[in-house]
This record gives sequence, C-alpha cells and structure tokens, in this order.
Amino acid sequence: MYTIGLASIEIGAIASDGGMGQSLAQLGLTYQDTCKMTTEDPETTDFYAEEVDDPVFSMSRSGKTTFAFSIMNPELTTLQATMGGTITGAGETAKWSPPDTMPIIEQSVRITPQQGLKYEIPRMKIVAKINAEFSKKALLLIEVVGTVLQPTKAGLKKYEASKVATA
Repeated sequence: MYTIGLASIEIGAIASDGGMGQSLAQLGLTYQDTCKMTTEDPETTDFYAEEVDDPVFSMSRSGKTTFAFSIMNPELTTLQATMGGTITGAGETAKWSPPDTMPIIEQSVRITPQQGLKYEIPRMKIVAKINAEFSKKALLLIEVVGTVLQPTKAGLKKYEASKVATA
C-alpha cells in the first residue's frame, strides 16, 4: 500500500470529553506540495559510570510530531479559525481583525490522502501566519503548523492511522 496525494484536511472542535472531534470541515484548498508530516528524531539520554566507557543506562523519548500545510484560498473565517481574532459585519462589509496577542488554538484534525493511510489527531495546537506576495505569479497563503498534543481523554492515543476507504 502506498500513501500518496491529498484529498482533504479537516479541522474542528475537540469533543467535549477530550476525544476526537466529530464535526470537522475543510478551511480551504491546500496549496500544492505544502502538506507535510514530520516527526522529530527521538531524544536519547545516556547515563555513564566512571568505571566504564559505555553507558550503563539509556533513556529515549520520542520526538514531537507536526503537520504543516498552506491554505491557498482563505476566507475571513479561515483567518479566524487558524489565527483567532474577530469578524465584524456580514457579507461584503465583513472584516477580520487579528487578536492583540497570539491565542492558543487547539483543534481536532483529519488528514486524508487520495489513497493509503489517513491520520486523525484528536488534539493539535494550531499556529498560523499570513505569507502574502501580491503579484501575478503568487497567492496569499495561510501557513499552518500543527503540533500533535496528548489528548485530554484518558486512554486515547495522540493520533491514529487507518486505511482510506477504496471506491
């Protein structure tokens, strides 16, 4: 089995019990070649005795997992969902204003490829920024980085991978 392509990235509120949210939605289209999952190298601490050259005990801790992607067609609601802030007005007169301080945004996220393994993350810290180049050859992008966090629901793993249903 190969995991390839991207079908959707869906984001929504964490369930009230701390589990995987069930009401998830796409925030926009993902700019080509920007969706990446990265797990940092494990951190290993070796403990040495004066009498020997090799460690007598070694403890390892897994590296954190992050997902990064860019939204290429953001709406005002996308700005608010990824960076906080407020939307005032409605329709053509609606305006988004950023918050005075960076908010803590935690959401449930589902990453579904075209085929292969999809990932469901019950609790992810979202940090986003605007990357805009106003030209005929570039788009305004919302660059999102999500850090996988330990779910608050007891017994739930930090993420799950499962096969994408085939047609």
